[in-house]
Amino acid sequence: MRMMKQRAVIVAALTAAAALTACTLDLQNPNQPTQGEVTTQVDGVIALATGLQGRFATSYGNFAYMAGLVTDEFASTSAALVSISDAEQGAVPSGTGIADNVFNSIYRTVRTADDLLAGSVALGSQFEPGTRSGIRALAYALKAEALGEGIQSYQKIPINTYNVTAPTYVGRSVALPYIRALIDSAAAEIAGTPPSTFFNANILTPGVSLSNIIQLFRARYARMANDDATALAAANNVARSGTAALSVLTFPSPTVNFYANVTGGTNGIAPRRQYRTSMQAQDLRWQYFVTPSTTLSGRVGALLDPWARYANPQAPLPVYMPDEALLIKAEALARQNQLAASQAALDSVRTDCPGGRGLDDPKACLPALGAQLTQPELITEIYAQRRYELFGTGQRWEDTRRLGAILGPVASPGVPVSGQRCWLPYAVGDRNANPNATFTALPDPTEPGSYPASCPTT
Repeated sequence: MRMMKQRAVIVAALTAAAALTACTLDLQNPNQPTQGEVTTQVDGVIALATGLQGRFATSYGNFAYMAGLVTDEFASTSAALVSISDAEQGAVPSGTGIADNVFNSIYRTVRTADDLLAGSVALGSQFEPGTRSGIRALAYALKAEALGEGIQSYQKIPINTYNVTAPTYVGRSVALPYIRALIDSAAAEIAGTPPSTFFNANILTPGVSLSNIIQLFRARYARMANDDATALAAANNVARSGTAALSVLTFPSPTVNFYANVTGGTNGIAPRRQYRTSMQAQDLRWQYFVTPSTTLSGRVGALLDPWARYANPQAPLPVYMPDEALLIKAEALARQNQLAASQAALDSVRTDCPGGRGLDDPKACLPALGAQLTQPELITEIYAQRRYELFGTGQRWEDTRRLGAILGPVASPGVPVSGQRCWLPYAVGDRNANPNATFTALPDPTEPGSYPASCPTT
């Protein structure tokens, strides 16, 4: 009976989660349990675990959407609000939706993960061990990635927020180790007790490999911390073929993929045409993302290509691109001066052709590099490949910061070729509610006055 009841709750919760709507846990909705229900009812914990994945889809979508707009990936479509076309030109004033939506959705994900961890402790003895470990690993991993998106969006973020009425903001030097520790906790959970069949079949979103997500996130944030050894080890643990190599968020009808939901209307964006036209002539990766256009233009005249992949509203959204692991590996090896091994990993990305590895991911199908590159040449090539391979994942913004290549706002008819600003302004909602986030206590970061610029991350 309990198993049948749990399955019913899961189906209902998945339906609600996939709708990707902003909501509060205080609503009296059977598919959105209150904090009390989460810590007193097993079914509430299970429902929240499915709901967490829906909230993560929203926060990830908001982050990648914003990061693409303030770099050179996306531009506003003709019906978009002025604030969207302003952002594509590097201008994001305090209080605009593009700044606040990222923060608000990230911390809904964080709050849901914290509630889930609390429920897994309070009701720990009532779970099958593998179900409990899977739930806890999922919560740790998605909380970590949400906060990771936070430190890629804001110069400072709060990290200790659970039942804290006035969280303090900390810089990357404090937040990044905390994020990495959360990922380590996720890895430890499933290493100690593998997730149960019930967790994998009924709680985890179909098409998601939890172990792969954890190792990819571990590699991603080790790279950000310049921990090449850990980045390399984690990247080597990411499966690169078979069903486990690609983790996607799915959107059964009538729900809609995040990018499909913003192809028109007041929030409309589309890929900049230069994504396709700046590639090497034989590069095929544009085919994964866009349909070529010679006529489509945006609100302020940007030349655009319409989406190909997300023209289907139910197209799955990759949590990461599988070859991100290879590109992290190539960078870690290059920075350790293992140049031949680095180039081999890089060539594996370049030479991946349609049908290769059996994965639905971008395929460059380029020739191998040939003669051995120097370390600076390898780094330059790695970041060029990241630009085309990781399109639409939000990683472009951090890459431009990492290279000290923030080139500043670019007004139409100019075309950005890198990142246009360092950070977003802090969310007005938290400023109004949190005495530690007032304009006096937490001024918005000052954007550079000359370019190219590096962005302070302390």
